[in-house]
Amino acid sequence: MARKEKSLPYAKEKWNTFIAIRIEVFCKTLNLLIVTPKMKENENNISKELYKKMKQVCFEHKNKPERPFWDAKTDDTEKRPDFTFRFKNSIAESADLSEIDLHIECKCVGFNRKSSPRYNLNLNYISDGIDRFDTLTHKYGKNAFDGIMIGYIISSNKSDIQNEINSKLPENIEKLNFITEDKVEKITTKFIRENVEPFDFTMHHIWADFTN
Repeated sequence: MARKEKSLPYAKEKWNTFIAIRIEVFCKTLNLLIVTPKMKENENNISKELYKKMKQVCFEHKNKPERPFWDAKTDDTEKRPDFTFRFKNSIAESADLSEIDLHIECKCVGFNRKSSPRYNLNLNYISDGIDRFDTLTHKYGKNAFDGIMIGYIISSNKSDIQNEINSKLPENIEKLNFITEDKVEKITTKFIRENVEPFDFTMHHIWADFTN
């Protein structure tokens, strides 16, 4: 028997525009970002610098979007996604749906850091990244049709990283399909969630190459 998914009243066209603008802001900022070897030791260092530079990018954007909340707690679980944009839902039928959060999780990808040989960055992109959008402990993307994963490439190459991640993705998550050598590349994949509604979910992946 097919699962029933409750209908979420959205101004869907406005939501799609909201998503597109935020992805544009991230791509622009990532292209401007310079990552030092010291920053590569911890992904939070990169995210902090990204957040600082985003202020200027948002200011210069024709739509003047506000910067996201950084490291803000979610309402339900008090977990902390790296970034959160808040969408005001003008046709909400309840207070719970009046504000929809777009969550963004950022992870370093590539070969392991020398200081943490047992810590697999690429598999961590799944276990401590993508998976958080479908676990009851985190509930990232609750009530939202989209979420964003950002990958900071700090070593190796995009193809090898992608192959390792794809080899471990479960069947309900569409495999990654990056194809260019651009510094910043974005793709969209489907994610049929099992625990967090809406189940029919879209994951946007933005990867930035900081190996050089």
